[in-house]
Amino acid sequence: MKVYKYRYGSKCDLESLKQDYFYAPHPSKLNDPCENLFDTGDIEHILAKLADISLVSTKGVSESFSTLVVKLKEVGIYSLSKTVLDELLWAYYADSHRGFCIEYDLEKLGELSKFAGSFDVTYQDSIPKIQFDMFIGAKNIVETLKLTAGTKSKAWQHEDEIRIVMDQFGEVEYNFRAVKAIYFGLRMPKKWQDLHEDNEKLPDHLSQVSQDQVMHTLKGRGIKYYQMLLKPNSYQFEYIEIEDLFKDSPKYKSNIKSIDKSLIDYNDYGWGVEKQYFDKVAEVIRCDPYFEKLDSIFISSSESKSRNEPIIYVGFYKSGNDLLPNKRYLTLTQIDELYKEINL
Repeated sequence: MKVYKYRYGSKCDLESLKQDYFYAPHPSKLNDPCENLFDTGDIEHILAKLADISLVSTKGVSESFSTLVVKLKEVGIYSLSKTVLDELLWAYYADSHRGFCIEYDLEKLGELSKFAGSFDVTYQDSIPKIQFDMFIGAKNIVETLKLTAGTKSKAWQHEDEIRIVMDQFGEVEYNFRAVKAIYFGLRMPKKWQDLHEDNEKLPDHLSQVSQDQVMHTLKGRGIKYYQMLLKPNSYQFEYIEIEDLFKDSPKYKSNIKSIDKSLIDYNDYGWGVEKQYFDKVAEVIRCDPYFEKLDSIFISSSESKSRNEPIIYVGFYKSGNDLLPNKRYLTLTQIDELYKEINL
């Protein structure tokens, strides 16, 4: 799924792209003072009643509830849009069209760092109420996060957000291939020479960057670039693809490692999968820029049964210090597509 992040266009914005991370701030640092506001009165009322009638101490339950409320308030929130064509978002969050907008692949964005939740924002007139049964089970915790961190006043409805919620606020590493495109604002300087002469004197969060600086910093990543335009005699935006000035640069994080094929289980377990597909997965994964060591490759019986088609599991470590492998489940069609990409 394509999602978009409007950026001011500062040195800090470019540095985070260069270092392959986004920053999920604490709710108190967002521009809406009502972020993550929720009502716990119903649960507090139930706990008070239990304390009055129970012969057993309810102190432990109350403390657990308090801990959960604290965790709900200490999350990190990364707000995204469903469109790159919103004139108000360009004005609010991209320095009045002098900044840029990032296009992400939402699924790839979560490959290296697990999201606590990812969902559309709900807009309503009243703050959400937390019910007691919401705290029972992992699925309900995600639904609770959706309610607490994913509910805003109707005044914000025009933003039509998608949100990523993390267990804690701060920097979040992502797979650099999650960045698919950069859209340059109508007023964004094209060249370094076009920047204001006092630009270098500004702090990094205010110092602007130019389009050629963005392309130079992100060279070799296969990113597409677009220029935003105003349609003739219209208030509406459109965009056109523009040339990457550094399209012939060496690939970023080109990383081809050797692989131990003794860790591949070639048994197709009745799914009729040819041996070549296991070898294709091995080739794809050893070319992955985050691959360090193979865990295993085999037919996943559970995934294959649930999807009613052969699914090959591949697990790998991206560093020698990893305790758990990164896991991927691939269909034969996906394997063919990925194999074709590395052989272009």
